[in-house]
Amino acid sequence: MSKYIIYTLFCFIVSIKTYSQVTTSPIIWDDINDNSVTIIFDNDTYYLTDYYYTYGLEIKLALPAFNKTPLSSIFPKTSKGSKIVTGISVAQRLYTPKNIRDTLVQFNDRPFAATLELDNTMLSYDNESGIEFLTRVRVGVMGPVAGGENFHQKIHKWINSPDPKGWDYQIANDIILNYDFLVNYPMVYTSSFKLATVGSIRAGTLFDDIGVGLNIATGKDQFLIKNLLAGSRKPSNKKLKIYFSGDAFLKLVLYNATLQGGIFSHNDPYVLKYAEVSKLVFSANATLGLLWHGISLSYAHNFLTQEFITGTNHNYGSFALSVYF
Repeated sequence: MSKYIIYTLFCFIVSIKTYSQVTTSPIIWDDINDNSVTIIFDNDTYYLTDYYYTYGLEIKLALPAFNKTPLSSIFPKTSKGSKIVTGISVAQRLYTPKNIRDTLVQFNDRPFAATLELDNTMLSYDNESGIEFLTRVRVGVMGPVAGGENFHQKIHKWINSPDPKGWDYQIANDIILNYDFLVNYPMVYTSSFKLATVGSIRAGTLFDDIGVGLNIATGKDQFLIKNLLAGSRKPSNKKLKIYFSGDAFLKLVLYNATLQGGIFSHNDPYVLKYAEVSKLVFSANATLGLLWHGISLSYAHNFLTQEFITGTNHNYGSFALSVYF
């Protein structure tokens, strides 16, 4: 029992939202400070499941020095005077079928898959209009080289849970090179409330899709002049603040390597055909966050409709811990 408690506390401390399975708009109070470290953790254990997108961990460091990386020229900006926040992150994500105990291939289900990425992300934010651009370049690997099998088995052994089988049939090794772009365009924009349309496009060897949606965000004196651009450790930010954000998003899927296998590998033990992949996927999330003395902590409930024809809807949680300095 004590191992379960420790594992739950670990998930709570090192968790946050991610721009991967569910495409969310960037939350200003969570990302706007350009000197910060963020730890991201996604898990479906909070909803008593252990399948599909079952685990994700991302560690991100944002520094002004990253504003002039070799990729800066391909990161669009909202305006010449826009606020720029650039981060470098390392991320690992795991995907499994519903039955992780069977040693045989789970046909008509999601294949085992793991990804390991080194990402460069830029958020460009126009303080006057509230328009946001979020751009991410993903570079990494998928397949056994990503280390998903070893990590998944160790976690289950540590918490005394049944050993996950079937990783012998995970998608084969391949490379990840993806370009993701998201725009958040406000329709209503005040000092404490924002309602925006959201659009995204992702292209590369991991995800190819186009999406549209809505975002709502609220927090006292959060936007316009009185936001975190002044610095999260300023006297005005020493009081406890509560923030909320919600997203609804519809995505047209053209390619998903975690379901269909990598572009370059042709020896996958088992993958889904494009005809078996859901072409339209709806996602939604609700995020509640706290900010106090330069530390933010949030939790997001994420909902995702079936990603393949024989699949089911899926829920997972995302905790967030950011420290601004």
